[in-house]
Amino acid sequence: MSASKSKTELLALIDQAAEEGWTELDLSGKGLTMLPPKIGNLTKLTTLYLDRNQLTEISESLSSLSNLTTLSLSSNQLTEIPESLSSLSNLTQFSLSSNQLTEISESLSSLSNLTHLYLSSNQLQKIPENLSLLSNLTHLSLNRNQLTEISESLSLLSNLTHLSLDSNQLIEISRSLSSLSNLTHLSLDSNQLMEIPESLSSLSNLMHLSLYRNQLTEIPESLSSLSHLTHLSLSSNRLTKIPETLSSLSNLTHLYLNRNQLTEIPESLSLLSNLTHLYLNCNQLTEIPESLSLLSNLTQLSLDSNQLTEIPESLSLLSNLTQLSLDSNQLAELPENLDCLTQLERLDLFDNLLPISPEILGGTHNPGAPAEIFSYYSRMRSGEVRPLNEAKLLLVGQGSVGKTSLIERLLHDRYDTNQPQTDGLNVLTWGVQVNSKAVQLNVWDFGGQEVYHSTHQFFLTKRSLYILTCNCRTSEEENRIEYWLKLIKSFGGESPVIIVGNKCDEQPLDIQRNALRKKYPNIKAILETSCSTGDGIDELRTAIEKEVAKMDDVYNLLPLSWFQVKEQLEAMNQDFISYSEYLKVCFNNDVHEESDQEQIIDLLHNLGLVLNFREHPILKGTNVLNPDWVTEGIYALLSDDTLKTTSKGVLTYADLTRVLSPDRYPEKRHTYLTTLMQEFELCYKLPNCSNTSFLIPGLLPKDEPDDISLPGESEGDTLEFQYHYRVLSGSILSRFIVNAHEKIYEGIQWRNGVMLAYCDGSTTPSNIARIKADTEDKKIFITINGSPNTRRLFLGLIRDTFNRIHNSFASLEITECVPVPGHPEHPPLDYQELLGLEAMGEQEYPIGKLRIKVNLRQLLDGYESVEARRMSQREDWEKEGMMIGEEMAMRRGMMPNITLNIDNNSSHQTVVGNKNNTSQTQGNDNITRQTQSD
Repeated sequence: MSASKSKTELLALIDQAAEEGWTELDLSGKGLTMLPPKIGNLTKLTTLYLDRNQLTEISESLSSLSNLTTLSLSSNQLTEIPESLSSLSNLTQFSLSSNQLTEISESLSSLSNLTHLYLSSNQLQKIPENLSLLSNLTHLSLNRNQLTEISESLSLLSNLTHLSLDSNQLIEISRSLSSLSNLTHLSLDSNQLMEIPESLSSLSNLMHLSLYRNQLTEIPESLSSLSHLTHLSLSSNRLTKIPETLSSLSNLTHLYLNRNQLTEIPESLSLLSNLTHLYLNCNQLTEIPESLSLLSNLTQLSLDSNQLTEIPESLSLLSNLTQLSLDSNQLAELPENLDCLTQLERLDLFDNLLPISPEILGGTHNPGAPAEIFSYYSRMRSGEVRPLNEAKLLLVGQGSVGKTSLIERLLHDRYDTNQPQTDGLNVLTWGVQVNSKAVQLNVWDFGGQEVYHSTHQFFLTKRSLYILTCNCRTSEEENRIEYWLKLIKSFGGESPVIIVGNKCDEQPLDIQRNALRKKYPNIKAILETSCSTGDGIDELRTAIEKEVAKMDDVYNLLPLSWFQVKEQLEAMNQDFISYSEYLKVCFNNDVHEESDQEQIIDLLHNLGLVLNFREHPILKGTNVLNPDWVTEGIYALLSDDTLKTTSKGVLTYADLTRVLSPDRYPEKRHTYLTTLMQEFELCYKLPNCSNTSFLIPGLLPKDEPDDISLPGESEGDTLEFQYHYRVLSGSILSRFIVNAHEKIYEGIQWRNGVMLAYCDGSTTPSNIARIKADTEDKKIFITINGSPNTRRLFLGLIRDTFNRIHNSFASLEITECVPVPGHPEHPPLDYQELLGLEAMGEQEYPIGKLRIKVNLRQLLDGYESVEARRMSQREDWEKEGMMIGEEMAMRRGMMPNITLNIDNNSSHQTVVGNKNNTSQTQGNDNITRQTQSD
């Protein structure tokens, strides 16, 4: 939509509102740079939302709206509050959050009827004295500014009930706050407070007190005087002790003491009989006292990330518990009666010493169902179990380094000088003796050719031992040792790795051993072998057995019935069985519970014995029993010269018939294989083709098209963003192309790049983006031209796609970068570093080499809205371990009339100008009658 058309529609809307006597008008997110004088004609208006625009100043005409009671100007670019607004004498709610205010105008003190004032996310360095004249003020938000002290003038706001001063630079709590006798909600999170003063005990009506993320070392006894307190947050401080006096807070329902340095839970805590939420995670606790069982109203208890070795049986008396978190401790067993907690909806027990399969326990984002955990553990206690004694061993490395020869020596003590190169993947089994126990290793031998690297994401797993094989005759760089180590970390987390230098009879392995060990602690051994002479093979076999002995998952106890299902499936010769056939095998072996049936197939999938995709709408009907069927078929297609050269990556069903063996890959299975490749994001279906065809980005030509420049690029009229990787997997860009294929511009794509178009409701693109990978420098470059109004939105969509791909890796190291405006020759800036500086209250980023200072707000606004950045910051805090849901629920009570509705891509549609409009506006601290969020 053109700017002139938008302006015409806006003026028409204002005329309509004036004629019909509207009382509410929402003009949020309309890209306004100034207000039309006509807005002064809306004399009956009582509520006006102008959030998320680009206003730099406020029109004098606004002062004519004498009936206005609610005005929200959040998320603009205002630098001052005009004197003219002082005439809005009926104003009761006023939001100026997320602007660039450096001071508060004296004229604000004339708004004597104000009850709610929101000034969050500005650049205020002090609280002006004249603010004390707003005697009717009940809600004041000053969080995310640059305040270093609390003004004495605040003490005169005697009607204040809600005060928020989060994320400033306060080092002490002023005694003046003790005069605010009506205060019920006080938030001082994320400052630099060292202590809680005695004077705070004077706030006798205080119900919510939040001091999260400060530097407090103790809880003063005076806090016990706050008898009305229901919510207390002291998370992320330096507390070492919970004082006995805390037990006097008899009305407390929510207590947050997580992320401190507590070593014990005092018996007195049991006197808090109204407590429903207790968070003690991320401390140094070694035991749970029996007295904790007296907290009969407790519904949520978090004790994860401590040093607990046992759970007392008395914990089973907490009959109202719905969530119990005990992950990341040192628990080796569970009490028998824990299954009495029948209300339990979530039970986190992963990362302990419990001999329970990870498929049962689940993980951080998908914990196992409590009933299934208890049922499994009950069977373990019955004795009808046996240890798994099985693990996955993966050999990775460049092509022709001798991985297959190494396996032949290890398994059969033989060597073939004419051993053919592995195409794709071979899976074998190897029985070894570990601690006098027979253990079966499922050995995966990967072909090292680059064309196969895009499939590693599906087969490299965490519960594995890795053998990184190198050629002693070639350099460390040619062996790409760090590439493989980073790839293993990305997919396999901290799985153990043994580096093997093969062909040592010809030349010793010359690598930086100490440096690699220091950089990658999961390297357990660096050995040299010769498959031709047999040198070092025994040492390698011993090292493998030693590492397998340390892998806890190998010895997980499983029900005997599960083993019977597993053994019957392994005995089958078919590549496929239907899901109903699988269920029949389960029933025949007394496995009747659906959860057990799913967990067995998940276990076999993780061990590499089968491939299963039951959650996929098309693939769920079939379980692949032999992974080799999948890999052999896919790798045969990826290796086909015709597809790589003549077809340029375009795959048809005729190609499947030509390339694949009809005996093992009959035509009725071809659709399954192409669907599987789409599920793996290896290809996408081409639209508008007479014959069904697919495009495999990994087989596209490497040469980029002749002209991929963007209109306006030479003048610098583009938005640029970069990803810098420690290791750039070949699958990232090809998967991106698959995910974004519907937006490909004029079919322009190549092995390392693609052009995308964004159409804003019309057939003509409003933006064109070029996404290009530099595999040598390990970087991906994004450049977008076209309409400035939608560039940020388009970039957000592109980043969302990359983020989803990045998040599928276990531990991918990425740096997001943006260029210095006007200085493309300068190294780009770390985007997350800039966000962090902004969150700390910094306004500028100095670049000494260029002798300039970059305005952080202006730079970051080009990439993300203020609201999106605030939400990202809060998500980061959650990753650090903050119980964000509960903390924010607490703080919602502190600012009940504030809203934060995030629209990351600014595509939110609101009903504009409806006389009965009740839609919620967006932005920090926007005023609304319906929501209660900070």
